[in-house]
Amino acid sequence: MPRSEPGFVAQALLVLGKDLRVEWRSREIVYTMVFFAVLVVLIFSFAFARQGQPMHDVAGGILWVVVAFAGTLGLGRFFDRERETQRALMLAPISRAAIYAGKLGGMVIFIGVTEAVVLPLLVLLFNLPMTHPLLLGGTLALGTLGFAAVGALFGASLMQTRSRDVLLGILLYPIVTPVIIAGAKGTAALLATPADPAAALVWIKLMAIFDLIFVSLALWAFEPLTRSE
Repeated sequence: MPRSEPGFVAQALLVLGKDLRVEWRSREIVYTMVFFAVLVVLIFSFAFARQGQPMHDVAGGILWVVVAFAGTLGLGRFFDRERETQRALMLAPISRAAIYAGKLGGMVIFIGVTEAVVLPLLVLLFNLPMTHPLLLGGTLALGTLGFAAVGALFGASLMQTRSRDVLLGILLYPIVTPVIIAGAKGTAALLATPADPAAALVWIKLMAIFDLIFVSLALWAFEPLTRSE
């Protein structure tokens, strides 16, 4: 009896597992992202201080600035490492959409690890309340997914381009700005004193809509954009 080919989820998990094994051996991307993010938070904690005390109302914006720039740094390193093996991966007998989903999952995990380090540091340095951790976690997860969905698409399509580092930021930031703004506003509402979960839920729902649009369009567009590989 012929062996059946793995389904979409199994193929995506194969790509994800490969990327995670490579990163586990080198830890290059995660270490670079975490170091950069921690350094930015430390600088901002001193820059945004009034009479020696950190300004609580800017913490949400700082968190998402860190996510955006550390995520872009990680995307550059992630796909730069794939340049030599991209053609072999694209010729593998798996769907391009599954390749994209695996790459997206890897970037979400890398950014999530960075957030797991940065958020406690931000809470400590800015003396922030944590009254709604589940809503805050959902806000970070949705924002990370939206950012990584667009980033993984452009990162893969620009892999063989000479000016990919410059073009990545030029193409990425205008599209993900709504997600970053929604994440910053939702996070600020949850970290305020007192917290405003109702306002945060509005921004969370908006991010969920953006994520649905971004992921759907990226799954459809990934194959045409990488067809020449």
